[in-house]
Amino acid sequence: MNLKLNVFLTSFYANMKEIWMLERGMSKEQIAIIHKKNKLMLVVFTTLTLLAILTNIFIFPVILPAIVLTSGPGLLLVMYFVMRPHLAKVGMYIIVYSSFIPFWVVAYLDKDVINFYFLSMPLIMSSLYNRVLPIVIASGLTCITLSFFYIDYSNIVFFDHLKVDVIYFILFTVFVTIFLLFSSQLTGSLLMRAEEKEKRTSLELLSTKEYLEAYFNHTTDAIGVYDLQGRVLKANGSFEKIFGVKAQEIIGYKTDFLSFTSGNSFRVFLSKLKDQNQLSFDILTATRSGNEIDISITVTPVKNGECGIIALVFLMKDITDKKRTEEALMQSEKLSVIGELAAGVAHEIRNPVTVLKGFVHLLSQENNKKEFYNIMDKELERINQITNEFMALAKPQAVHFKKENLMELIQEVYLFLESEAFIHQVVMEVEGIEENIWLNCEPNQMKQVLINTIKNGMEAMPEGGKITIHTKLVEGFVHLLIKDEGTGIPEEVINKVGQPFFTTKEQGTGLGLMVSMKIIENHGGQLSIQSEENKGSTVEILLPHSPRSE
Repeated sequence: MNLKLNVFLTSFYANMKEIWMLERGMSKEQIAIIHKKNKLMLVVFTTLTLLAILTNIFIFPVILPAIVLTSGPGLLLVMYFVMRPHLAKVGMYIIVYSSFIPFWVVAYLDKDVINFYFLSMPLIMSSLYNRVLPIVIASGLTCITLSFFYIDYSNIVFFDHLKVDVIYFILFTVFVTIFLLFSSQLTGSLLMRAEEKEKRTSLELLSTKEYLEAYFNHTTDAIGVYDLQGRVLKANGSFEKIFGVKAQEIIGYKTDFLSFTSGNSFRVFLSKLKDQNQLSFDILTATRSGNEIDISITVTPVKNGECGIIALVFLMKDITDKKRTEEALMQSEKLSVIGELAAGVAHEIRNPVTVLKGFVHLLSQENNKKEFYNIMDKELERINQITNEFMALAKPQAVHFKKENLMELIQEVYLFLESEAFIHQVVMEVEGIEENIWLNCEPNQMKQVLINTIKNGMEAMPEGGKITIHTKLVEGFVHLLIKDEGTGIPEEVINKVGQPFFTTKEQGTGLGLMVSMKIIENHGGQLSIQSEENKGSTVEILLPHSPRSE
């Protein structure tokens, strides 16, 4: 028995110590809750005061001044602590203490059984805080109050009761206190769990928000949020970078310069998103500066609680480099196939050409008119050289590079094409050619590039015109410009120029420019074309300069 009592007392002491420590060490959140309860106590005080005044006007008006004099300062005291949230904890105890004063005064002045029962009201009011110490304090004061007024009322109200009956009122107070303590503990435990759950949820939401904001702000993909009218609600840094805009300049406005957000695009998106969760597509669009880029777009709807679409989120990735890589791979595959075909054709041509060259050489030994056989031999050599170029497409052959003067190469090509230019009524002008520009090149291949390029210019001017050849030396590179006044190349197909079998000529094969580009590439250079329809084209060949002294 003594052992059980010791266990009970030890447990009770531990619980009371824990309660005391909790009362002493309150968190900011708990202080904020107490402050809210102080506000609630102000409402309760005000309501009880008004009820007391209204009731006693008709029943016992003599005590009205006492009610006003005691309740008024009490209300001011409660308001004082309500106005000062940092004093919420101190205010709680003072409010509990001061709540007894109006009931004491009324019970003392109006000795009625109802006023005696109202002396337990502060104990009930203290339970609003759901804290143990205020309830215990209020319970102790209630027991003392009931004992005092029971004795004071014994000759008037409880004259037919024994004085020891006050014990029943005290026991009643104790029972009420125990009930309120258990209720307070249960409510406090539930509130604590709710607060912890709310705190965890808030932290999870905050963490999720931070993750989303970090992704939104730092992802390399452009993200734009639009309303249903096509106005920008939000845009990230990658959106600014890819499309060349500032977020603050486009928020609240439409982005009609983007092809996928102009016109009736949003109506189409909304109609399709009724039946699916997202849309994905690739499109060529222009940036604010007018540069065209390829982008991959995923459109996702933002819905409200009723599953209605309220906004659209565009997730965009710049795939321009990816497209170029794919095109380069396709070009490489085409070249590989063409090379294999060219090698087969060249091999079949080379055999009979070799036989013909042999017989021409034999006939030239037996005939006095050797000049005709020399011409035939040169043309057969030319055919053989062309077949070698075809072979080079399939398997690059060893070429013999040597120092060549660019001006001499251009003059040789000029003399070679002079008669053909006269037939086509084309004037060839050579400007700014310096004598000291040297290239480390294979001369026949370089002549082939010049001949192909100039002949393309002639064929682009069926009614005649002028071809200008100009060179300049810039930072160790030779810039060779060949400009014609022909029909030009349409803008929509200029990117296809140089691809196998693509040509704008009726009887072209599309291989000449492709071979020229490959030759320049093998020389460590670059060939590019700028063209304007009905005004002409300019071919720019960039090659590394190789001074003769090196």
